[in-house]
Amino acid sequence: MNSRHQKRSVDLLIDSGDFFKKYFDQRLNQRLGKISLFSLCVIAITIVEPMLSGDRLSASAQTCTKPSSLQNFLNKVTLGDDHLTRYAAAANAIENKRLEIFRAAKNNPNWGSVANLAESKQTKVCDLTNPPEFLQTLCDRLRSYSEEEICRYGFTTKEFNQITLEQMQNPRLRSLIQDQQMQLRENK
Repeated sequence: MNSRHQKRSVDLLIDSGDFFKKYFDQRLNQRLGKISLFSLCVIAITIVEPMLSGDRLSASAQTCTKPSSLQNFLNKVTLGDDHLTRYAAAANAIENKRLEIFRAAKNNPNWGSVANLAESKQTKVCDLTNPPEFLQTLCDRLRSYSEEEICRYGFTTKEFNQITLEQMQNPRLRSLIQDQQMQLRENK
């Protein structure tokens, strides 16, 4: 009887281990989605800020075409919708590039001092005035890549940023985008 009881206890431990693994995997995926969207918001704001000052507005207007209106996107968006899929794909591509750029920046011996400086000024590293050359190059690459991906997926920078801001305020839209991002990642 004692050995049967021990075997049953081991089986329960194994079953509960699987349960906890699935639970934590699910929670991790949810957190990654939120982190990705947060990072995307930071990137979008990084792109919007120069546009407001007029630096990139003419460049974006020349290279991007406007295939759809933002209001149509927000009114029609459903899971699997082409607009939603394209937005999620662009967001994933930009997030992957952001992580790549971040890893490259962290590998530079000056990263610690640059990060501390940005933190002390309560700003993003890409918004520092007179950043070191390595950082300026990386930030320029990220901005350029982001603009190209936004255009490649059929949005203007303004549309993309408006959608990003809207999803921050609209939980339904944010959930649809997160679900689509996860689906795209799983299909890779």
